[in-house]
Amino acid sequence: MFIARRAARACLARSYQKDYIVMPRTEGHWADPEDVTKRIINIIKAHDAVKDPSKVQPEVSLSEMGLSDLDIVEVFFEVEKDFFMELSDDQVESFKTINDAVEVISNYRFADNY
Repeated sequence: MFIARRAARACLARSYQKDYIVMPRTEGHWADPEDVTKRIINIIKAHDAVKDPSKVQPEVSLSEMGLSDLDIVEVFFEVEKDFFMELSDDQVESFKTINDAVEVISNYRFADNY
């Protein structure tokens, strides 16, 4: 009986990761910025308005990629679906490059980073 209780307690014991860290953060980011960049680039490359996918780079402005204001809104609707998050209109209007969006999304605590 005593051995059975001890075994049951061992099974119920909670275990933690090293230093009680559930999800390791890199440089203050909740999601990996490189992964976020790749996912956004893939979404933009798939958009109909982008004629030359080789122009889709993190440092290039969204308008230089061939995206109008309406196209940018459509792209970030897809980004919201992909990351299971909501971006405010002000945030989307402030995005001039992919890097601007990556900075906001990678610092968002609940962005999905499968």
